[in-house]
Amino acid sequence: MPRLTVMCAVLLSTLAGAVWASDFIGAEQCQSCHPDAYAQWKTTAHARATEVLDEAERRDPRCTGCHATSAADGLWGVQCESCHGAGRYYWPDYIMRDHGLARAAGLQSGAEPSVCRTCHTADAPRLVPFDLSAAIERVRHSTPAASSQPPTTGAPR
Repeated sequence: MPRLTVMCAVLLSTLAGAVWASDFIGAEQCQSCHPDAYAQWKTTAHARATEVLDEAERRDPRCTGCHATSAADGLWGVQCESCHGAGRYYWPDYIMRDHGLARAAGLQSGAEPSVCRTCHTADAPRLVPFDLSAAIERVRHSTPAASSQPPTTGAPR
């Protein structure tokens, strides 16, 4: 009987992986509860990050590692989850309404310097030196007080 239990567990975990192959949900899903943040993001260079790549670069993981949230999932540009962490576990409404639970499930503030420095390195090609403080101000889409509040707009899930 224990062998049957193990086989069932393996089968269920395999099926679960096939049903949800990615930890990313995409900016469109984030928009349903965070329309103002989404609208602000659409105006940034992050939203258009893949557009600066030619066709060969769009197939090159060395380029899409920074210019796409998940090229394998068709999530082009530096979307919400590039900074806030893959949303598979924290996106449900009941989790997002509990800030501590959302953090425990993987939500990041997105303003940590280490997040920016994943792609904005000293050897990354740039016309001007990267200024972290100025960059965070350009991509900020909420105040610290507002970011700790649950979403109040958007479609119910």
